[in-house]
Amino acid sequence: MYLLRINVGSDVLDKVSRYYDYHWSCQGGVMEQEVVDELPNSLRNSVSAYVNGAMVDSLPFLSRCDDATKQLLASHRFLQPRVFLPSDNIIQEGEKGFEMYFLRRGQAIVTSSAIRGPVRVLSRHEFFGESCLLESAVSNATVKACTYCECFSLSRDDFNSGIAGSPTEEQVRIDLKKLMLKTKSTNQRAVRNFSTHPKCVRLAVEPLRENSMPEKSSPALVLNHEGVPFLLWNSFLLLVCFYNAWMIPFRLAFDTSNKSITVDWVFDLFFLLDMGLNYRFVSFLHDGELVTDPKRISEHYVASGQFKTDLVSTLPLDLVAYYVLPEAPLVGECLRILRLFRLVRLGTLDKVFSFLGDRHIPLAGLRLAEFLSGVILIAHWAACGFFFIARLKSGRADCSDLDQAPALAKCLWNGTWIYKQIHDGKLPLDGGVTWQHYLRSFNWALPTLVVVVIGDVVPATSPETLYAFLLMAIGVTVNAAIVGNVANIVANLETDSSDFARRVDEIRQYCFKHHLTNELHQRVDDFTRFLWTSHSGSTNEDEFILRLPYTLQTEISTQTRTKLLLHCPFFDFFTGDIVKALAISMKPRQYCAGDIIVHAGDFGQSMFFLETGTVQVVPSDGSTVLATLAAGSFFGETSLFLKQKRSSSVCAVTFCDVFELEKSDLFDELRRREIDREHIMRLFVSAHKQNSRRNKAIQKNLNSSKQVGAKLNKLLVSVSDETTSTKRPVLDIFMPHSPLRFSVDVTCTALILYFSVSVSYRTAFREEEERRPLVFDVIADVFFICDVYMRSKYYAFTRNGSVCTESQMILQQYMTNGMMLDAVSCLSLLEIFAPRLPIRLLSLLRMLRIPSFLKKLREHLSLRGIRISLATDLLAKTILFYTIANHVVACIWFGIHRYIERRVRHTWGTSDCPWGSDAGSDDCLAKWNETLGEHNICNLYSMRDCYLRSLHFSLTTLSTVGYGDISPVTELETIYENIVVLLGACFLAGLIGAFGAYLSECDTLGFNAFKEKIHKLKKYMRYRRIPDDIQASILFFHHCRWKDSQTLDERETLRILPEPLQLDISFAVKQRVIRLVPILDSLPIIVQKRIAHAMLLQVYSLRDHPIIYSQGDIGWEIYFIVSGAVTISLPTDISELDVTGMANAASNKQKFDSIGLILGAGNHVGESCLCSKSGVRQETVTAMTSKVETYVLSKEDLDDICRLMGFEKGSQLRHALLTRNNRNWHSFEEIDNDAMDFDEASSTSHERQNSLRNLSFAWATPKPMSELTNTRANTRGSTIRHRRASQQRSRSSFSASPGSINLQLISDDHSNEERSTSSIV
Repeated sequence: MYLLRINVGSDVLDKVSRYYDYHWSCQGGVMEQEVVDELPNSLRNSVSAYVNGAMVDSLPFLSRCDDATKQLLASHRFLQPRVFLPSDNIIQEGEKGFEMYFLRRGQAIVTSSAIRGPVRVLSRHEFFGESCLLESAVSNATVKACTYCECFSLSRDDFNSGIAGSPTEEQVRIDLKKLMLKTKSTNQRAVRNFSTHPKCVRLAVEPLRENSMPEKSSPALVLNHEGVPFLLWNSFLLLVCFYNAWMIPFRLAFDTSNKSITVDWVFDLFFLLDMGLNYRFVSFLHDGELVTDPKRISEHYVASGQFKTDLVSTLPLDLVAYYVLPEAPLVGECLRILRLFRLVRLGTLDKVFSFLGDRHIPLAGLRLAEFLSGVILIAHWAACGFFFIARLKSGRADCSDLDQAPALAKCLWNGTWIYKQIHDGKLPLDGGVTWQHYLRSFNWALPTLVVVVIGDVVPATSPETLYAFLLMAIGVTVNAAIVGNVANIVANLETDSSDFARRVDEIRQYCFKHHLTNELHQRVDDFTRFLWTSHSGSTNEDEFILRLPYTLQTEISTQTRTKLLLHCPFFDFFTGDIVKALAISMKPRQYCAGDIIVHAGDFGQSMFFLETGTVQVVPSDGSTVLATLAAGSFFGETSLFLKQKRSSSVCAVTFCDVFELEKSDLFDELRRREIDREHIMRLFVSAHKQNSRRNKAIQKNLNSSKQVGAKLNKLLVSVSDETTSTKRPVLDIFMPHSPLRFSVDVTCTALILYFSVSVSYRTAFREEEERRPLVFDVIADVFFICDVYMRSKYYAFTRNGSVCTESQMILQQYMTNGMMLDAVSCLSLLEIFAPRLPIRLLSLLRMLRIPSFLKKLREHLSLRGIRISLATDLLAKTILFYTIANHVVACIWFGIHRYIERRVRHTWGTSDCPWGSDAGSDDCLAKWNETLGEHNICNLYSMRDCYLRSLHFSLTTLSTVGYGDISPVTELETIYENIVVLLGACFLAGLIGAFGAYLSECDTLGFNAFKEKIHKLKKYMRYRRIPDDIQASILFFHHCRWKDSQTLDERETLRILPEPLQLDISFAVKQRVIRLVPILDSLPIIVQKRIAHAMLLQVYSLRDHPIIYSQGDIGWEIYFIVSGAVTISLPTDISELDVTGMANAASNKQKFDSIGLILGAGNHVGESCLCSKSGVRQETVTAMTSKVETYVLSKEDLDDICRLMGFEKGSQLRHALLTRNNRNWHSFEEIDNDAMDFDEASSTSHERQNSLRNLSFAWATPKPMSELTNTRANTRGSTIRHRRASQQRSRSSFSASPGSINLQLISDDHSNEERSTSSIV
């Protein structure tokens, strides 16, 4: 689907298909690298030594290398598997190389521009490109793959790191250099000989050309086995096969003549022609290679199983019997039996459906059509067999002396199921004709196959009964197949990917759990809808591309990524191979409307290329739009080349597909190819200065346009006035999710369901005199007419996340989404002028609009806080459609009796006599009137009773129960019943599939999934014999995490969303954490969002999980306390710490002397890892309350956030975390002589620190980041007061032991959780 979306050529699609065919034939679809990566290290080395050891040993320049280095170079860490397609250039002449190749499988040729033709043929276990291991050299030859070539590549960097430190490193380099000089000398002599002696070319080059290049002796006409002509030919053969599958059993059972034998023999000629084509002219794939050689085609066809099948099904055995036994009495039977071999050809069906599936036709419809056709065909064969058994018995009866038709029928069919049908009035007294016999047989076969007990056709003889037993056994299998296939189709019908539907439901459940705003709900719904319609639910298309060979990656990248790079002038000075490599390294990103892709002030590490969509460039304050960029544009290039802040923000206006090129990928590629970075930087700076001058000119024009009276201002004002006058204002009530639209959609859905029930009921069961149109129906019709007008003119709609309000676009969208259907159904209003005509039936066309309106209602309810999962929605719709189907089937069933069979004596209505009365009597549903020659409509008490009898038939048939008390009598009723039987089997399977999807969702998304995870976790802990206290801590952690988020993995749940949307959701969920910590609350909003997204919840308990971390543990996380309290235990012997811990022991003690040993909400612990090289913890932190909630921020995530902030701001954030805890300072490295101005001359440095240590900041006015490390006392008096208060607290509280501190103020209530540390102590 990705390749179709980017519109790659058919040749690329063909190459990808052939590659996967080759990959499947060689490795069974298994990726070698993935298999090796899953193995333990020792076993991985053993596999690498076995696979690659011989190749490495064969290298002459490694002959004196030690075994350890050889084993290291042979590992999959250094040797990367590569696959090249036929005609791919493995090495291109004139390009710089940095990889050496080992040819593991296949054949390649070496060509040079200095010599016409191949110079050398490379085969298995040979190597080439070794000169690149020492230095980046330009290749003087081209190596081209002749077949699929499996290679292992060794890059220069991996080679250098592999031999680094080896005792034979210098010797290896010397041997390699000698080999390079020897090879270069040999090549030079060869070129010189070829240029001076033309005879050498004829003797050496031409034999290589003949041996290396495949022979092109294909015939003038070769049919591609995947081409459209061959599909048309197979489709024609499929029709012939259907003809044979239908007619051969039918003639064997019902038709004793041989009138159409000539037509059969003509069709046999087409089978013979097909064998000839397959033998000589139809290509095939062998290991991914398209074979067109006639000899190989013939050998392959004869050796295949298809040849034997075609031969058996095409042999003209019936033709031989016709001419050998022309006078035999059973020659007709023999001919029909021998033609049964033609049914073997039904294998052509799989070819056609497989081809259609490869052409991306919806698989659900194909599978359903394929399966139902098979069920009908089996039922046809079973019907023919059932009649054939009865005909065998009738053939033994001697009825030659009987002339009257009833007596002859009784003589022929006496004792068979056919005579019972004659006796019951289902067949005429003369026995009926062939098509009536077939209809009754099929009426027995199909219900029996799908296990629907009708009971109107039953076996009468022992052979018939045994045959019925056999078919019932087959029917159980067929019914199970129906349930399995249709249920699977229905379970995946809402989306073609149940995995994507599950992930969307997880996101919605997460959003509802945390009560996010309607705006975030709408953004999530819009983006997931865009992701499905545009990308089939895939957010990592690179995963598919990177599995392909490098040459295919470059071909696919050329369609999208390469052209974006070439449109950027900064890459004009790069060579083609560098551009291709950079195109592959670009990462796809998706953004929804309103997302900020680039933030002003960030120190970016990448640039972006806009593939689809529109973005706007705005300054940091967002005051104006500097530029609007469309598809094909680029932005953020300054951060790629220069270490500068981003000067502007870039915001997505619509849904955007963007490719991101990171700085590390660019400079890695430049380093590998040994390109001068300084030269590249000079070229970029020159181009950047030109762009800067252009941007300044634009900014100057924008500023002048704001000056009243300026020429540019007048021009913009006039243009703005014209645009405003031509643009139609849009009212909010017409927006897609406005209350008016919600009310209209609800009303439309209710009226459509009303018409679906009422119109069909009134048509079938209304009394003759009730022909006037209802007033309510007329009002509803007027409403629908107004609705059609409003939808075509005013009702805005959402496309790719943007609201479209233009009239022309609204009309075009409505015309492609049901406008014609709605307009035709509105013609039912004409009923008021012709009440006798069935014009009201046109309103039933709106039933086709039910799915679209139900989808709209689901979106409306989702925005209003009512969550309906996809599985629940599917189950509800299936039950609704099943209910409507029962009602409509009942109405049609009664309508056949009322309108079509009004003058037929025996119908299901006149035969529905519960008390066993004669058909058409007073006790039946309908009474026959001999005088009028017709039956009445309903002979029961009311039409409601007749409706209940019809509904009884539809319910028992559609539910596959089939009591059989109401059964068809006429041929039309029999045909209709068989249609209902097949529909019922599908509905039953659909209901099973919908219930299966619902139960599966409950198991994979809800609390059942969590219980399953806990069960597996307990099983693992029992296997590892983990102590009980650790088990309790693990289970406590998972239960608390589930209670908080209702999801198994929060980050994995949000992963398919764009990063800005993830940041907004995480900030909305964890905003209270940011607000609770003053340091975080003072940060810019974008930094707060990034920190919130990086945080993870961890819960501790005094009883179940008390230890947060212990002294001596290694950890790189900072813990922010949200609720509860913790106690700090400092080491009594500093010798237990590492070197860094012993050096910082004094400052660590001073910190906790300042802030106390009991910390609560708003404090953080573990920040010492920011300045530690070992990560060893210097204290023990233990939970003091029954529940302590902490949010964990890893040092790695904090470093990434600080890197985007820049060195200065990032250092300030780190310094604030190290020197400040909650509202209190505990370290003053930057406070020096300036503090002396506020203190008395006699004050000591320690006193000044105590005076400033516990200064607190108001929550309502957090300090900006620039002031976090430079806060000073404003007056001397305030400093002295703080100093005295600090000294008083030190005497009264800090001098006490931890055990003597009053803990009554600590509570688990949320009202007390946000209490500061100073209030707790």
